[in-house]
Amino acid sequence: MKKLSEVHFVPPRPSNNLWRDEGVLVTLDVAKLDKAWRYNRVPEGGAEDLDTRFKYDRAKTWIGVDQKVELWATTVTKEDAEEALCFVEGRHSFAVLRDLGYVTIQAWVNKNEAAEIKRRYGPK
Repeated sequence: MKKLSEVHFVPPRPSNNLWRDEGVLVTLDVAKLDKAWRYNRVPEGGAEDLDTRFKYDRAKTWIGVDQKVELWATTVTKEDAEEALCFVEGRHSFAVLRDLGYVTIQAWVNKNEAAEIKRRYGPK
C-alpha cells in the first residue's frame, strides 16, 4: 500500500478568498462532505467531460503520493437548509483527496457558518 501525501492546507489564494478576514479553516470529514455534495459534483475517478477530467487529473498528479503538498483549502458554504453544501472553490482537489482515501481535510468557511458546518460535517 502506498503512503498518502502529507497535505498542509492553507487559505485560498487572495483572488479566490471569498471571505477574506471573515474566513476560517476547519477540519471536516471527507465522507460526510461527499454525501452532502450535490451541485457540480465530480464523480469518483474524475468525469467524462474533458475540462473536468483535465482538472481532476492535474490535481491528482500534483497531489501525488508520498510527498509534502501545500494545498489551497477547498471553500465550502451551506447550500440550503437541508444537509447540502456548495463547493465554491477546490472541488477537483477535494474529489482527488476523496478518491485517494483521505479521511479528513481542512476547508475554508465563513466564520458565521463555521460552527454549523463543523457540527454537520466535522469528524467525530
